[in-house]
Amino acid sequence: MPSTLSSSSELTGLTAINRSRLGDLSEQWVYLLASWKGCEVFPNINSTGKTDIILKHPTLGIIEIDVKTSTWNHQTNRWRREGSHVKEVGVWPVEVTPDGDIANWKVSWGHDRTPPGWDNFWSTDNRYYTTK
Repeated sequence: MPSTLSSSSELTGLTAINRSRLGDLSEQWVYLLASWKGCEVFPNINSTGKTDIILKHPTLGIIEIDVKTSTWNHQTNRWRREGSHVKEVGVWPVEVTPDGDIANWKVSWGHDRTPPGWDNFWSTDNRYYTTK
């Protein structure tokens, strides 16, 4: 017998995602993009510590990053940046703005916190690999 939704379990609209799951997805999005941009990616598999990911780029070097997910502020109708307060020496904040579909999420360095030489790393035209 095929499985069907009962009327009590049917979805009536979009459901807000759990903040922890959203943070996990943000980190995974950063893994994928950094890999595409030529980095070896070393995630911190624990939920503790100041560093979420270590990136090793063949020409830019090695850096530690802390991934922050921007939050929607209903009062101002704007995304609120979450990485500005990260002040750990040697750890660079990366902010993910989860607007719409995951393919449209924006990734950027934390406000006024860009590692030397990595300025345009997250721009869409900065690629290390080609598919042709």
